[in-house]
Amino acid sequence: MKRHIIGYLFIGLAVLVLIRDALGFNLSMPFWTTVCFVITVVTGFHRLVKLDWRSSIFCFGLAFIAANSVYEWVGFGTWNMVLSLGLLCLGLNLIFKPKKKRAMNDGQEFGSGVIDDKGRDTAFGSSTRYIHEENFIHDSVDVAFGSSTIYFDQAVILGDKASFEINAAFSSLTLYLPANWQAIVKLDSALSTTNNYASEPGEKILHITGDLAFSTLTIYSTKG
Repeated sequence: MKRHIIGYLFIGLAVLVLIRDALGFNLSMPFWTTVCFVITVVTGFHRLVKLDWRSSIFCFGLAFIAANSVYEWVGFGTWNMVLSLGLLCLGLNLIFKPKKKRAMNDGQEFGSGVIDDKGRDTAFGSSTRYIHEENFIHDSVDVAFGSSTIYFDQAVILGDKASFEINAAFSSLTLYLPANWQAIVKLDSALSTTNNYASEPGEKILHITGDLAFSTLTIYSTKG
C-alpha cells in the first residue's frame, strides 16, 4: 500500500510537469531545483505515511522554498525562509515529544488505509483493534489523517495501573475501557478535544499520555 501511494505521487508529479503551463507555472525551474523539489515532496509524503508528520512538514517546507526561489510567490528571502522553517520544526520537536519504543501486545486488528502489521500505525484510513492481553502493561497507537477505535474490554492490567501512549495528527480516536478501569489523561494537545467518560475512580488505572494535534480523543467505559 505504501509503495502504491508513492507510485501514485510520482504519476501525479509527471502529470503536473505536463500541465504546469496551463496552471500558470513557468518552465524556467533549473534542473537541480526541480530535483530538490521532487525529492523533498516525495520524501515528505513518505514520512507522512510513516506517521512522522513533523519530518513531513520540514520536507514540504523545503519543497515550497525551492519552488518559491524560482516563482517568487512570497517576498521573503530564501535563507530567511530556511531559518524560519528550521526554528518552526525545532519548536514542534520541543512541544511534541518523540515517540517511544512500543511494547508487544496480543490482539486483533482490522481496518483500511495504510496500517502496519500490528495495527498500531494508521494513516489515511481507519482501523479497529481488540487488545486481549492478560498481563497488560503498556501499548501505543499512532494515527495521521485517519481514525482508530480500540477495545480494551478483554484486557487485564498486571498490577494496579498501565499506560497507553497516543500520537495523533488530524485524526479521531475512540477507546473502550472495561467497567472497572479509570482513565487518567495527560496529553500534550494542540487544537484538539478530549472527552473522557471513564474518569470515575476504578480498581485499575490507565494512564493515557502522548501528543494530539488537530485531533479528537473519546474514551468510553463499558459500564451499563
